[in-house]
Amino acid sequence: MEEEMMEMQQGQRPQMPDMAGANMSNGKPNTKEVSARAKQNMMKPSQELAAVLISRLTTMTPEQLDALDRAITPEAAKALIVLLPELGELMTAIDGGNAGRQEDPIGALGGMA
Repeated sequence: MEEEMMEMQQGQRPQMPDMAGANMSNGKPNTKEVSARAKQNMMKPSQELAAVLISRLTTMTPEQLDALDRAITPEAAKALIVLLPELGELMTAIDGGNAGRQEDPIGALGGMA
């Protein structure tokens, strides 16, 4: 300590301590890691949104549900599941309710799983 004081008085800088193994990331998180976690979280189905979708489906008329069944092809359903992962869970629930039955699936998206 005394040696450092003398160096400072003489205009010299004190020696830097050994920084081997020091965390030099300046405290900022790894943006790639944060981005990957955000993407994973973004694709998790939301229970709240699923509840809203179910509520909306239950208010639709049978004609509207039939129109959805005709309009949404399996390819379109796959794209919709990427957009709304909650649809995948709804389709599974609908299909699960029809498991073992020979009749046509009931309700919108019923045959798309």
